[in-house]
Order: sequence, then structure tokens, then C-alpha cells
Amino acid sequence: MEVAEKLLGLARVIYAQCEQVKCCKHQSRRLATRIQLLLRPVEALRARPPAHVSPQLLKTLQQLLETLETARGLVQRYSQTHWLEKFLKAGDVAEGFVRVNERLGDAAEGLSLLLQAEQKQAFLGAFRRDARGTEDHHDVQADTALWEELLARSRETKDAVDNVHSDLKHVGTKVEDVGSKVEEVRQMMKELMKKDNAVPREEVTEIRMEDLTKTPWTFLMESKSHTLYKGEFYKYPVAIKVFKNPVITCTEKVREIFRKEIETMKKFESPNILRMYGICIDESGSSPRFSIVMEYCEKGTLRDVLTKKPGLPWETRVRMAVDAARGLYRLHQTAAKSKLHGCINSSKFLVAKGYCVKLSGFELSKTESSLKRGYKKKQTQVPASAYICPLGLASLSHMYDVPSEIYSFGIVLWEIATGKIPFEGCSSVEIYQKVYEQRYQAPLGEECPSGLQEIINRCRTFEPSQRPSAEEIVDALIAVYEKINTASETQTQDP
Repeated sequence: MEVAEKLLGLARVIYAQCEQVKCCKHQSRRLATRIQLLLRPVEALRARPPAHVSPQLLKTLQQLLETLETARGLVQRYSQTHWLEKFLKAGDVAEGFVRVNERLGDAAEGLSLLLQAEQKQAFLGAFRRDARGTEDHHDVQADTALWEELLARSRETKDAVDNVHSDLKHVGTKVEDVGSKVEEVRQMMKELMKKDNAVPREEVTEIRMEDLTKTPWTFLMESKSHTLYKGEFYKYPVAIKVFKNPVITCTEKVREIFRKEIETMKKFESPNILRMYGICIDESGSSPRFSIVMEYCEKGTLRDVLTKKPGLPWETRVRMAVDAARGLYRLHQTAAKSKLHGCINSSKFLVAKGYCVKLSGFELSKTESSLKRGYKKKQTQVPASAYICPLGLASLSHMYDVPSEIYSFGIVLWEIATGKIPFEGCSSVEIYQKVYEQRYQAPLGEECPSGLQEIINRCRTFEPSQRPSAEEIVDALIAVYEKINTASETQTQDP
């Protein structure tokens, strides 16, 4: 079978490339091992006549071939770059490995149907998200140690410093600046590793109040249903939502609901989905006090950032769009049947340090709804109907599905590109007339990159079947981001 031959040939190329990688040996070798496991059923299919291959299987193998092409490009690009530049760009490369491994995990789910029942469990074991996350965590630790060793060696001789100066002289960097920059990045990576290792995502649990009160809390905001504070959990900044007058006061009932939701929470593994640490039940007073502990995002909601920082550069805005799309893609790929958020808007995305965007507003939803009383919502900055797809505006009985959610996300992308409030000042009736009757799309402006315009317009198209998937959106936005980066580097190199 032709596609099987291509897969096996491409895998051999990747194996050879992984042996040449010096700064990401552990992540590269892990990638090669997973590919090797994944291609075992492909070897068995190699001799099968094309007529005996189902269209669905052929599509799965073709998608796997595209994933391996991405892996080959990642490893090749990383192995050919000067080691110091690799280190300075290590964050982007780590994200590349995460992306490829996610796709390999999806491929493993599909190909497992081809294996005998007794082989299936062992095959999928290597690709389980919890096991994969643990392995990747150890790989990153090992590679970081290797990076630090390389950095130490670079300071041993003057020749190493001279070589660095030669590689970077086209951007006018001084030799003495390189040492301080490397040290700065090394410290940043140490802090990042420390933070990421503080509370693993899979350890969503009930938290003791004494673990939250070791440092004073800082008041952030208050609503009718809850008060939000900033605190610390194992030296890591967290947001603590304390509920007022909870609907359910039985602690065992809340714990039962929470335990069921933990199983769902373990499926989410993405730096672009808000990390939830768990719940805290304080029974020291006359009545129990319930809190939900989550990741702290210092810049607030995406809508807040766009309002306060209307002049963000395109590089930052497109990177924020990539983050948001990755969060949505991870959510949609959590199970065999796409899991929907149900309420995508710019306030459901939170922005952390470095303008890293994270999807929120759906985790521990049953636990939260069991604690929060219903109150009449305040008028938000953006009308809710601005995010509803055309057919949803036309009929209350319209079924909310993946294309509906993609339309909502297209409006969020429009906000990122323009910084404006969608349909500002329009009533729901006016929005219906524009979107459904006139098939109107708010303009993006000539300064918006063409690739970004194209994907936003595809998300907002009237026909649901013509809207892209979350995976297509991620790929398109990454291409736009790389193009902007390339143009920026070219301008920097020009004298």
C-alpha cells in the first residue's frame, strides 16, 4: 500500500534526524519511540491490497502522514539551528513537540481499532494522555538539565564566546550582552519549570484551607454570587472564588459532584486551557464555606486586554489568536465526540503573563452551578447575540453544534484583529437583521494580515458546512504567525 510505504520511509528519516538532535534528545527520542509504536500496525497493512483498505482507514493514514511531515520539519529545523539560538527559542520548540504528540495521540485512537483486542490496551498505553503528560514532563526536565550543561560549557573558553558573537553580529548584539541574556533566559526557564511542576494538572483535588492561608489573600472583585481573591497554593499564584449563600450546603453532596467532575478534568491537558486546582471546603465556622481554586491570570479577560491595549502589535495579537485556537482545539478533541464549550466569547478567554491566552468557563461547571445561586446577569460589554450564529439567531430550536461554536470563535478572532466591540450599540433585533437577513460581516481593515482575514471570514461564513474545524484554524493561524515572524526577522537583518 503506497501510503504505508510513505509512512515507513518518512519514519526512517525522522529516526535518523532524532539521533542528530543535541539539545532536545529526550523529547526527540520519545517522539521517535511513539512513532515506532504507532507504525507497527502500518507495517502489517503494507501488503494489503488497496481494494481492501476502507476510505476511513485511508484517511486516518493520510492524516498520520501529514503529522509525520510536521514532526520531520520540527526536528530538522531544530537540529540545523545553532545550539544557542535553539536554547533561546526553546519555548516555541517545546510547544511544537506538544502539538505533534497530541496529533500522534489522536492517530493512536483511530489506528487502535485495527489491532486485536489483546493488543489494543498495550498499544494505547503509550499514548494515554495522563501517561504521555508524565513522560513529557520528565523529558522536559532532562532536556533542561542538558541545556544548562551546554550553557556552562560555553563559558569555559573564549572561543565559545567568539563563536556566539560571530553568529549574532548581524543583529548588532555585543558579546558582553550575550552572557547576561543567556543567564536571564536560564533563570526564566528555571522559574517556568518550577511553576509548571508546582501542581500537575491531573492532581485536581480537594484543597485544605491551611494550604491556602499561609499568605494573605488579595481582593480582586466581587459579584452577587461570589468574591474573587488572589492567593497562593504551594507558592504558586492562584485565583480563589469564594461563593456566597451556596445553594447546596451539604458538604458530602458537593464532594460527590466534585469527584465525578474530576474524571472529566483529567482529560484536559493544554497550556491554553485554564488550570483548575480543585475545591476548598472550610468547615471551621458555623456553616461551611465553599471555594474553587484556579490558575491566576494577571491580565484579566481577553476583552479587558483588547480594551486597555488597543495598539498591540500584530505579532502579539496573532500569537494570542493561536493560543485561543489551541485551547478550543484541545477541548474539541477531548473525546471521540467533540466536547463543546457552549458559550464562547472574549470574556471566556483569560490572559496570563506574556499575553498567554487560556480558555475558561466550562471546567467544574456542575460543581459551580451547585454552589452558585441564580442572579440576574448584569449587562455585559458585548451583547450575547453578537456571538450567535446566523441560524441560531433565526430559530430558538436551532441545535448548538461544532459549526455554531466555530462561528462564535470567529467573532472572538475578529475582536483580536480589530480590538473593537462586535456590533457595538446594536440591539439583538438589529444584529439579527444584519447577520441573518443581510448576511453582513463586520470589516477587518486593510492592515489585517491576509491569512488572518481569510480564516476569520471562513469562521463567520453563513453556511455552517463551510466553516473550518478548530484544527484547521490552529494550522492557519500558526502559518500567519510564522510569516509575521519571518518578515520581522528579515527587517531586523536589513542594514
